[in-house]
Amino acid sequence: MSNVICKACEKEFETERQLHAHLKAHGLLMVEYYQKHFPRHDLHDNKIIKFKSKNQYLTTDFNSKTNLKLWLKNQPKKEADEYCVSLLKNRKKNKGLIYSPSQVELRSIMSPPIQYYEKEFDDYYKLCSGLGFKNKYGNFGEIVSGSEYDKSEYKIFIDTREQKPLKFERATEIKTLKFGDYSFSDKDATCNCYIERKNLSDFIGTISGGYERFINEIKRSEEAEANLVVLVEDSLQNAMSFPYLPHISKKIRATPEFIFHRVRTLAQEHPSLQFLFVSGRKESSRIVERIFTCECAYKKIDLQLAYDKKIL
Repeated sequence: MSNVICKACEKEFETERQLHAHLKAHGLLMVEYYQKHFPRHDLHDNKIIKFKSKNQYLTTDFNSKTNLKLWLKNQPKKEADEYCVSLLKNRKKNKGLIYSPSQVELRSIMSPPIQYYEKEFDDYYKLCSGLGFKNKYGNFGEIVSGSEYDKSEYKIFIDTREQKPLKFERATEIKTLKFGDYSFSDKDATCNCYIERKNLSDFIGTISGGYERFINEIKRSEEAEANLVVLVEDSLQNAMSFPYLPHISKKIRATPEFIFHRVRTLAQEHPSLQFLFVSGRKESSRIVERIFTCECAYKKIDLQLAYDKKIL
């Protein structure tokens, strides 16, 4: 017997999809149905949780990260800590996560960033390990660029298909790359690192309409035992709110929730892949050089966290 029951009339359905189609008979939108029969309120201000999807609605405790931050600030430390640990536990259980959530992952969901966990628990990665996660990255201090790479023989290779190449002080060479837009002339020096540059519109297009092609690119990089960094020349905050940006086409149908769901999935399924969002093209140029000359430190650190902490 089906257990999908309409709360408005007690009629049973085999699937939730059938239930949702049935709501028209009651003149109800999905948002009205769930907010009426499954009321959920923001823990900070007690306002009804905004509805975007059934799963989002039933698993969300706050309408904004500001409310989350204020609520945590006003709770006793024990209760706040228990709540934050439960967020990690629930994501691991409900999403089947293997690796400790990265900074991009945490910042793109209703969660405190890694810095908050570091402040409250001292060691984020030790906390995650204790919860059963595997750690791709670890704690870090200063990231030093080796002076060895100042020598003139070291170049940055730029892919022939790169339409808007970044500018660098060091020598560059146009070359056909099998994946990515930038690599270093000495693969050993970078532990075989490639960087894929995207402006924000490119990034959205790649993760939506160009997703399958991007998956194939990731697979090619993995076959070559390479490390791939997707460098987006815009801030993570802008990327998470792109529908409100004037320079992003209003014709884009994908939502930030859809885009970052895929980003989080990719981050979990491909350990040698990282996403990094920075502030503009000039910063992108600096970061490309920084990654290529950090003596492979980029492999061991969460690049977005390092950038947010102004260490990268």
